[in-house]
Parts: sequence; structure tokens; C-alpha cells
Amino acid sequence: MRAWLEVDLAGIDRNFQAIQEKIGRTVAIIAVVKSDAYGLGLEPVVQTLDRSGAQMFAVISLQEAKRIRRVSKKPVLILGFLEDKEIAEAIENGFNLSLYENKLAPLYERLAGRVGKKARIHLKVDTGLNRLGVSLDQAAELLTSQRHFPHLSFEAVFSHLYSASNRATNLEQLERIRSLILKIGNRAELLPIHLTSSAAIANFPEGYFDAVRVGAMLYWEDGQLPIEEVVRCKSVVMQVKEIGAGEGVSYDHQFIASKPMRIAVVGIGYAEGYRQIQRGSAAMLINGERAKVLGRVCMNYTVVELGQEPVKRGDEVVVLGQQLGPSGKRGRIELDELAKWFGLSHHEVITGLGIALPKVYEGLKGGNNGRSVSIANK
Repeated sequence: MRAWLEVDLAGIDRNFQAIQEKIGRTVAIIAVVKSDAYGLGLEPVVQTLDRSGAQMFAVISLQEAKRIRRVSKKPVLILGFLEDKEIAEAIENGFNLSLYENKLAPLYERLAGRVGKKARIHLKVDTGLNRLGVSLDQAAELLTSQRHFPHLSFEAVFSHLYSASNRATNLEQLERIRSLILKIGNRAELLPIHLTSSAAIANFPEGYFDAVRVGAMLYWEDGQLPIEEVVRCKSVVMQVKEIGAGEGVSYDHQFIASKPMRIAVVGIGYAEGYRQIQRGSAAMLINGERAKVLGRVCMNYTVVELGQEPVKRGDEVVVLGQQLGPSGKRGRIELDELAKWFGLSHHEVITGLGIALPKVYEGLKGGNNGRSVSIANK
């Protein structure tokens, strides 16, 4: 392989346990594994989190829900848009649906009646993100008129924090949820509530309610809890060469050598999720040493500067993560660094790499001594 991701499944389990310890055993964890588990591979991640104790999974599509059903019997919540035929299939298969618009209630009712099953509903309330969700008044109306929808089973109410690391705005949204509870009064059964997401786990215990939705925190650290980064990105040296002073590197010669130097061509580029450098001086690791990225990142290649250490074709290059060099020196490229160099969020970096690259899994229970073979992208 030219470039790949290594995913530590045992690390994901340890992260799950750290989160569960923080929130307490009485609060359920809904594991968010949408977009192919943030690009890390849906099935291996779900199998790991199923064993870890996740009580529900959240995905973006019916296709992802069906993939989960093949490896786990835990409930699945579909957050995204579904066509009518997909809604009917989701109801028939017992998946939970997000009801984020008033007009969906009669549609879900009609389709559930057609397939002869109750639709399991999580009512999404917009408390400030101004994305998907019904208003507080609409939510109260739906919850107090459930008798008009005999084929709908309202299972939970949820909302989405718009600045989850900001405790002040979280409290404002919490008060809106509480106002909904007061508005309903005793006219409807009080349903389970989930509001808190990864970035609010550490500083917002008031928002735990019955369950929390956790995605990013399962996969990379945020400095708040003892969370491990479980993703490494690696590539290989494809060629080593020498250039003279005044020679340019890569497209448009945005880098010109001021002296004779050794360079290496690395087998990863923007098509594999390694984006153009927007700010700072980016680097990769070769033999535990930082190798500066030179010039423009190409579609499938990136050029780096070499020092005096011996480097040859096929040598490992670490794009994200740690590397121990032959001299005993240990280097590290942090996710936070990649995000700054690319001008992206952590989520965008990982999903961009994950969608494009094959994965190698470590920590699987069973064969291969805890290491799985690589798998192609789904």
C-alpha cells in the first residue's frame, strides 16, 4: 500500500470506558458512527463498541443502519434524510427514525400503517443550532397529540448543541429543553432525553439526562479526559533524489532550493486526504525525524526535505502519529498540527483521510494476534 490508516480498536474500547466512567453507569452512550464511523470503518468500530457497552448507534443513512444490523443487534438511530421507500424499509426493520420536521409525522404514520409496524421515533427539537429540528411549540404539540399517530412510538426527545465546548450556551439550550418539559406538563409521558455530545462531556454534566451522543471523543483526544488518539496515518518513500541550489520542487515551483539538498517523494496527496498546506510549516516523520513538506501537495504525492540520515525507497513515513527512529528518537505528528496546517477541524482531517484510505485494524479480539489485515473502503 502507498498510504493507509492504522486504527487501534482496543484504544477505542479504552476511550469508551473512560467516557462511561465520567458520565456514570446510569447514563447510556449512543455511539455516533455516521459517515463510516468518521471514515474509520463502520463494521470493525461497531463490533468493538458493541462489546464495549454502547446501547445504541447513530448513523446518517439507511445503508449504514443495514450494515450495522449485520454485525450488531443494538438499536440504531438514523439521523439523516430518507426517501419514502427508505422510510418504509427502516420502519419494517425496526430502526429508530429522527422526526425533525412537523410534516414528517403524518408521513411516518402513513408509511408505518402501510407496513403494519410502529415507527420508533426520536423527536429532534431545534434549540439554537438552526439546522434540523422542530420548534419547541411544534414539539409540545406533537408530544401531546400522540393519539393522532397510532403507528408512531415516540421513544426519545433530543437536540443538538451548537457550541458544545461553551458551557454558557449549553445552559441556554438546556433551559429550552426544560421549558419544553414544563410546557408539556402532565399531558404526555416524559420521554428519555439526549442532548450532550463529545465536546460537552467534560464540562456539562447537567446535560447528560438519560443518554449522551458520543462520536469524535471515541477516536481522538480533546484534552479534557484521558482519551487516546486511536488513528495513525502512514505512507512510504517512493523515491529519494538530490537537487541543486536554485531548483524548484512540485507544481509552480512554489519552493526553490537555496542550497543543494536531498528530497523524498512520499506516496500520499490530496486525493488521499492530505490537503494543501494553508498555514505554517508542515512535516512528516521519517526515521523518527521531522521531514519538512516542500512546495505544493500533488494529487497522489508529497515532497519532503531529508536530513543526513539514510533513507531509501519503501521506508515508512508517518503522516499522523508516532514513529521511533533507529537512533532511538521518537517523533510525533499531532492531529492538532495537521488540522492547523490544513486549516480544517479535527473531524474534517480524520474523515478526509479515512474516506480515501484503506485501513489496518489493531486490537481485534480473535485471530491475527490482535491485528487485522487491511480492508478496502466500503
